[in-house]
Amino acid sequence: MRTQKLKCILLTFGVVFITSCSTPLLYTSLDVLRPAQVAFAPGANNLLLVNNTVVQPPYQGHKTEQLNQKAKSVNIPTDSLSIYCLGALLEDVEGKDFFTTINLIPNSTNKSNDFSQIAELDANSVKSLCQANHANVILSLDKIQVIDNMYESYVESFAIDKNTFIATIELQFESTWSIHYLNKPDVTKVKFKDVVTWESSSDNIKQAVRELPKRTDALIDGALSVGRKCVDRFIPYWDKVDRYFYDSKNKTMKQGMDSVYVKNWKSAISLWESAYNTERSRLTKSHAANNLAIAYEITGDLDSALLYARTSLSLLGELPMSNYDSVMRLVSYIEELNTRKKDIDSLKLQLAE
Repeated sequence: MRTQKLKCILLTFGVVFITSCSTPLLYTSLDVLRPAQVAFAPGANNLLLVNNTVVQPPYQGHKTEQLNQKAKSVNIPTDSLSIYCLGALLEDVEGKDFFTTINLIPNSTNKSNDFSQIAELDANSVKSLCQANHANVILSLDKIQVIDNMYESYVESFAIDKNTFIATIELQFESTWSIHYLNKPDVTKVKFKDVVTWESSSDNIKQAVRELPKRTDALIDGALSVGRKCVDRFIPYWDKVDRYFYDSKNKTMKQGMDSVYVKNWKSAISLWESAYNTERSRLTKSHAANNLAIAYEITGDLDSALLYARTSLSLLGELPMSNYDSVMRLVSYIEELNTRKKDIDSLKLQLAE
């Protein structure tokens, strides 16, 4: 299943017109497959999610700061955070169709009571867990810690002679993970930091506080959010990107745009290459090169896309006056293409069976 995903780097295509200077721009949205931040080894198809955490003490990391008062520590139970985090991760990973099988051990395998220390799974535990659950790779949540602050503030408004009170809950999560393989000594360790916030405002501070979620509910929602965010860190994901075609008045350029509407990229490329080779205007040649770069990217030829993107930028630089937005758009696009070339190499490894 993994190898099939690499063949469809770009899927969706929608257009709207916007105007920039004298030449209209056609905006298109593409779906691009991005590599995961942390890659699993090839052949790691049967995943086991393991809760290997020690529960954060209820008296640690929770503070309330009321208006014009010092912050006070409060007790809030956090015994279920790891379960909610792993549950959200499991649900979203199952929807990705990336692993052949995926299972979860929700109850912690960690028998320690020391929250300050991380006790990673040893080789014997990895082997035992893998064999018992028919897995060949383990993703272990080794620690989840949260700093939870609820505080009150206000904003003065001299125009309407009225203050706005603001109540905020801010959760700073730090999650520590490790990846283990059956019959392999390799261990990958990684740590992520996530911030989840809620904010409400009112002309009455008590009303602003009442509109916030309960602290325990906020912690649960935060843990769910952490689990969902981790999915794209461990598994390749789709990212929506913007691209811009020039809809020049040049007849051949317009014919190329007609081919875009029916997604006939071979015809569009042929027409824009003709416009590029025959047009004398450096501006039109630059627009043709820009369009060619995007068309080649869509067809999967990133080398040609880079060549024409650089050519388009070079032609803009030869003009007496260059549109700043056009120049910066091309600079960003060239950087994006270079990144995509590196991403393709990473994806080939991550999607290999």
